[in-house]
Amino acid sequence: MLSNEITAIAGSNKKRKRVGRGKGSGMGKTSGRG
Repeated sequence: MLSNEITAIAGSNKKRKRVGRGKGSGMGKTSGRG
């Protein structure tokens, strides 16, 4: 196994959702309220 052949398992690295960064992002105003 070479270092350039290593890949992450599909679905293991989701993009982090940055809340509270404006209305246009879709996660604004009452963000992070559970």
